[in-house]
Amino acid sequence: MCHVKAIALLFHLWRIIVNDRQVSRWESRLAWSEDEGNRLVGPFKPFRWIGNSMGAVCLCVSLTAGFSASISAAPLVDEISVLIETHNRILAAQADERAAREQIAVSEGDWNPELSVTTSYGYERQLKGNATADTSMPPRDLTMSLSQLLWDFGSTDAGIDKARLTHNQSQSTLVSTRQSLILEGISAYLEALRTQKLILFARESVGNIRHQAELEDSRVQRGSGFTTDVLQAKTELAGAEARLVAAIGAFKVAANRYRAVFGHDPGPVEDMYAPMTPFADIPETIEASIEVAMRDNPALDAAATAARIARADINITEADEFYPRLDATAETSYQEDAEGTVGEKTENLFKVELSYDFNLGFTAYNTLRASEQGHLAFEKRYEDEKDRVEEQIRNAWDNLDTARLRADHLTNQANIAGEFLELAQRERELGNRSLIDILQAETRLINANSDATSARTDVALAVYNLLSAMGHLELDVLVEN
Repeated sequence: MCHVKAIALLFHLWRIIVNDRQVSRWESRLAWSEDEGNRLVGPFKPFRWIGNSMGAVCLCVSLTAGFSASISAAPLVDEISVLIETHNRILAAQADERAAREQIAVSEGDWNPELSVTTSYGYERQLKGNATADTSMPPRDLTMSLSQLLWDFGSTDAGIDKARLTHNQSQSTLVSTRQSLILEGISAYLEALRTQKLILFARESVGNIRHQAELEDSRVQRGSGFTTDVLQAKTELAGAEARLVAAIGAFKVAANRYRAVFGHDPGPVEDMYAPMTPFADIPETIEASIEVAMRDNPALDAAATAARIARADINITEADEFYPRLDATAETSYQEDAEGTVGEKTENLFKVELSYDFNLGFTAYNTLRASEQGHLAFEKRYEDEKDRVEEQIRNAWDNLDTARLRADHLTNQANIAGEFLELAQRERELGNRSLIDILQAETRLINANSDATSARTDVALAVYNLLSAMGHLELDVLVEN
């Protein structure tokens, strides 16, 4: 059944191709709309090269051969929504956050009383000698004790503070992991979309040049053309085919990355949709962007929290190494036939105990200095992270400026190339332009559109990189645009 449908589809394509032979090559163009998120809009009729039936069939087959019929690419927002819920890195960070939350309860539990229960049953025989009778009996005993920490000079409180700070750090790490994954997903999606569009442009260029070369070769065969024009067309064709090969290779790499991030292959270009670039979320100045990053960047917040955790370690070390511990203990003990004595015995005890351990090698000072140096190391790492984030912001800002200017120039180039082609076509009708001139103009226009499309993707990526460095790259950014 599938074979029958395929044959019917090819036959239908052949009929369209035959009917479109007389269609003007500029009747329908590739149009790009910023309002539609740089989607390919408008009908796609790739000029007169579609008159080559084998070229058209190859185009249709090649654009679908790389994808399973069951795969349908979702819009970027939908792909990212699934990604941040199911990716292993997110699940691992969420598990770390839950573990840190449980550790808070563990630390707070150090202020709760502890109940200890010990019981035993066995056999005891005592050989007493002299006139005392030997004993042989099964002793039983049960001991229960309840102990309560009264004061440890801040060690337990510092441990609770450390657990809470560790939980805060795990939350910052979760946010950082999510935003990093969102950026990876956006980059993978836009690269897959960009490379597929570039393949369309490259195929259009190849098909156009090939068709013109065939027409010129036919004129030479009839004696009305020039062999040099044929050779020039073949030269242009070789360059266009090289560009197509490069585009296909770039798409393969982008597809591999897409598969690694999302877990499946990218769909065809017509099923992919990227929202509008969120320019409104970018601050007006680079200084404002740096200020936002210093406040909201989750990786920077995690580094600052690590320094506070190290400060809590110093407090714990001071309390444990230089101060005693005060505990209250209540204990009751029941014994029967124990220690060679027949009968029952009960003991009750309540005490307040002060304990203090001190190493005579004065290693407490080494432990304290080690904690202080650890705290200093984390503070320096935090300062280094601030410098790194500021550099990241400045680089992202400069990359955005460069990408914007480049996109503007390339878009202007494409517009000029289109105007030149229209004028060249009129001059061709008057006999003032050769066919090769028209061919080169068409090729330059296609390539200019391709470069402009790629540059607009670079602008979008630069914006998302800047938002990521600021700590503001969340799913809402995509949903709102």
